[in-house]
Amino acid sequence: MVEGSEFPFLAVKYNVQGVPHTVINEEHSVIGAPSEMEFAREILKAVGK
Repeated sequence: MVEGSEFPFLAVKYNVQGVPHTVINEEHSVIGAPSEMEFAREILKAVGK
């Protein structure tokens, strides 16, 4: 977890404009608060499974 106001260069790099915003493997992004099952699916998508 990174505080965007403390590390603004990361917020810009990953185009984070609000929270929650999760970036997985520097390319896949999840915006909002998904359920545990939805979040697990997003992780699997990000790793190519």
